[in-house]
Amino acid sequence: MPSDEELDIGNLFGLNKDDHTKASLLKRSNVPDEHFIYPFSIHNKNGKDGLLETHQNNDYHKNCVQFSFDFQKTFSNPNKVVINIIDTERMKQIKENRERLVPIIESIMFLGRQNIALRGHKDYGILSSEPHSSETVINEGNFREILKFKILSGDKTLENHLKNNNAKATYISPTIQNELIECIRKEIIFKIIKDIEQAKYYSIIFDETTDVSTVSQMSLSIRYIYSGKVFERFVTFIDCHSSMDNDNEDSDEVDLNQIEPKLTGEFLGDIVIQMMSKLGLKFDNCVGISTDGCAVMVSTIVGAVQRIQQSTKNAIHCPCNNHALNLSISKSSTVQSIRNCIGIMEQVISFFNASAKRNFI
Repeated sequence: MPSDEELDIGNLFGLNKDDHTKASLLKRSNVPDEHFIYPFSIHNKNGKDGLLETHQNNDYHKNCVQFSFDFQKTFSNPNKVVINIIDTERMKQIKENRERLVPIIESIMFLGRQNIALRGHKDYGILSSEPHSSETVINEGNFREILKFKILSGDKTLENHLKNNNAKATYISPTIQNELIECIRKEIIFKIIKDIEQAKYYSIIFDETTDVSTVSQMSLSIRYIYSGKVFERFVTFIDCHSSMDNDNEDSDEVDLNQIEPKLTGEFLGDIVIQMMSKLGLKFDNCVGISTDGCAVMVSTIVGAVQRIQQSTKNAIHCPCNNHALNLSISKSSTVQSIRNCIGIMEQVISFFNASAKRNFI
């Protein structure tokens, strides 16, 4: 608490004062005691035409007095300040909006964790939560059905959100689903990168293949040790041909006679380096590279591994044992004796599986 000397208005004149000091000054009694001796002055202080009476009747004095009362009132009750009321309402609205998104995000995360597709035959329109509605016979997809189940289980926040909001502001459309999935992906990547930063050293695992949709994709995973445990985290899929098309757009030279783009080892290595740089991984902390044994990957001249090792000086190539085992089994299937052995094993398995009694035995 400031002393009387510190609150002397003469010592504070012309200085910037905080609100606490201002309030202390206004609450302080500035009327001197009865034994106070006023300094000599020739000014007329009393009477109708006295200087003090004239000063009190001026508008600037009345305004200042009113300002002081208003300041003390708002300082003592900050909840009644207009700007604080507006901020409080805004924070309340932000909190409500976030609470509305929680069950929607939780449903998306659940389906993603269980590797279940979100959408079905119908994925648009108003979501009906009535248990005996005629529309309930239509399967609206896993995502919308889970939202229905949440409402029927007593989630009043979600129910009020879907009932009271406009149909275009329910945040359950396919577009919003994709945007929320992208936000979740960024959060997962952020958590993985933070763990890698604490672990410091890591290895990368990547492979390129053509999926069922005939799109050439490269999968990138990162392996590291965190808190004494080994983690192997999938990071992303990379569309190789799409990346090549983007590079060709930036380049002035385009080979018009090229029928199919060729994915070289150097190009695949550049893609991995670009993705590592985009994720913010330190090249010097990469200590291992794992791929299959094809020439595009392991060529000592133009291979993807050799290209990556130019940037990651400490990385050592380690062939994937699973690929090696798969190639060995595939190669051994051409041997007659091995084929006969596998055929006999298949017949024995089929013999027992064909009958419930045999399978019970």
